[in-house]
Amino acid sequence: MISIIAPTYNEEEIVRDFLISVKELKFRNFELIIVDDSTDRTAEIAKNLMKKLNIKGKVIKRSNKLGKGSAIRDGLKVAKGNYIVVIDADLQYNPFYIPKLLRKLKEFDVVNTLRLRKDSFYRKFLGKLFRILVFITFGLKFDTQSGLRAFRKKLKKIPFKANGFAWDIEFLYRAKKLGCRICEIPTIYERRIKGKSKVNLATLLFMLSEIIRIRKSLI
Repeated sequence: MISIIAPTYNEEEIVRDFLISVKELKFRNFELIIVDDSTDRTAEIAKNLMKKLNIKGKVIKRSNKLGKGSAIRDGLKVAKGNYIVVIDADLQYNPFYIPKLLRKLKEFDVVNTLRLRKDSFYRKFLGKLFRILVFITFGLKFDTQSGLRAFRKKLKKIPFKANGFAWDIEFLYRAKKLGCRICEIPTIYERRIKGKSKVNLATLLFMLSEIIRIRKSLI
């Protein structure tokens, strides 16, 4: 079985398109787990449409915005699949890449994705600076902030503690320390067509503080 975990926050404008895209993959045996912290109708829309489209899985509705890392931990607690896929539900990562990631899991324990994107010089500069910081601090050469990756069931036990967007840095670092085989494949990163980005300056500052906390906890 394949477990697809999608953390959501105020995605009522795009969640329908996301669910249809997942359904079009035509997997024989999969479950979709949506972990929702929204203040809008995302959970309601997702629950109704999953029933209509006959998509197996569940919507976990949480009462507060507890963070992406926290959402993924809650999703992993109920995931039953031998292969786990984590994907953002905003369609900036097209679900049609998922089968390619799963094929790679025959050889690797973790399949990360490298975002191919068109950005302004300013965003490219910040992104490169962040990756250099992650490399210096954790020795990771991967695109740690990509919202699409897949891994084997055994990695559910990795005890990452980060609650926010920096969860994947800790997850990949711990996986690397355990000797897991990790690869990275390129994906086209699409511009958001509906809804608003959840990443802003405050997010970046919080991520930096999380990186410091993660590094201290691993010393």
